[in-house]
Amino acid sequence: MSSEIVDIFADVVAQVSDGLHITVPDGYNPDTFTEIDCPAVSYVFGNAKYFKDDLDDKTKAEVTSVSKFPVVCLFAPIKEKRNQEDATKRQYFTTARVNLLIACSSVKEWSNEQRKVYSFENILRPIYRRLMEVLESDKRLDWGYGHKIPHEYSENYSYGRYGAYVDNEGHLISEPIDAINIVNLQLKIKPLNNCSR
Repeated sequence: MSSEIVDIFADVVAQVSDGLHITVPDGYNPDTFTEIDCPAVSYVFGNAKYFKDDLDDKTKAEVTSVSKFPVVCLFAPIKEKRNQEDATKRQYFTTARVNLLIACSSVKEWSNEQRKVYSFENILRPIYRRLMEVLESDKRLDWGYGHKIPHEYSENYSYGRYGAYVDNEGHLISEPIDAINIVNLQLKIKPLNNCSR
């Protein structure tokens, strides 16, 4: 098992599907829903422009278009502090603060009340909870005795209606999304020789 952050998140997102249950609207008709057990969750890492380009590329091909959402995006570059001791004199392979986006497809005409149910309650929050469970159980990561993952959490209702901008030049993700932003998630990765293999 790798101790590199992008690899850890690839492994974690691959496990998120196990035990995950989401409810999705049937097409654009929010009056009928389909429950999905163990749905595939995509993983992308890179900057916001890369995330946009990846979605655009997957949209072009029918085989990848249906599997692009839901998605967990790990924003890079990531500044790491390698081979440093923390206040408790514990040695870590690396520590870092990472930013994530958990996104699903949305419909521009939905109200915030509809987004709250269709996107956040039915899809995004279950993925978020499962992601935290898998992170907490990963033996490469040290969460301390309380097993709490320090991070900031916000639900973004404006992406779906007004668009998600990827840069200061006004470039938008080409389709509406609803998303949970996770900022400053504090990682402490154990030294390589302490990792479970």
